[in-house]
Amino acid sequence: MNVTLYPLGAYVSGYCLPFTIELDGLDQAGYSQAVSAGLYAAPYKKGDGNVLSSRCLRCDTVVIASVEKVCACCGNLYMEVKQTDEEWIVCDYEEVPAQFVGEYDLSSDFFAYSEFMATTNLEPAVIDAGLACGLDLLQIEDAYQGLYDSNTSFAEQWAARELMHDYSEQDQHYFYLH
Repeated sequence: MNVTLYPLGAYVSGYCLPFTIELDGLDQAGYSQAVSAGLYAAPYKKGDGNVLSSRCLRCDTVVIASVEKVCACCGNLYMEVKQTDEEWIVCDYEEVPAQFVGEYDLSSDFFAYSEFMATTNLEPAVIDAGLACGLDLLQIEDAYQGLYDSNTSFAEQWAARELMHDYSEQDQHYFYLH
């Protein structure tokens, strides 16, 4: 899964400076740092950026809209300062369900979805169908009842299961239990 973003100020000014972020394995903090790094690295023309941002020359931590004197992550004193944008716009996304993509960013719910997808045994189509039915991620595994060809097939299977609660079977002989 990945998302391609444009720095918003440059985009509004007619410059497309895309940067793509591979989302597999990223949590929300990692994604935020990848966005900041992408905004910082975008090849702005002189004077296009609207805020000053800084990047640590040792660990590459980027802080948008702030000129840092010391890196908060590694304590490094050597910081690079550059004009950047502060915001971005989503221009493309691959394999990210549309309900998690806004005009300006991914929904924070995407990261819960991504984590859930990494830990569940259900197929992605089942998860997407559950979300389309309005279920929360944590409800889907408990609520899922299987794949059926039709409503009739589903109803027949469940009616048979309910009916069998009152019966016992041995060698294809059925007995009613009171």
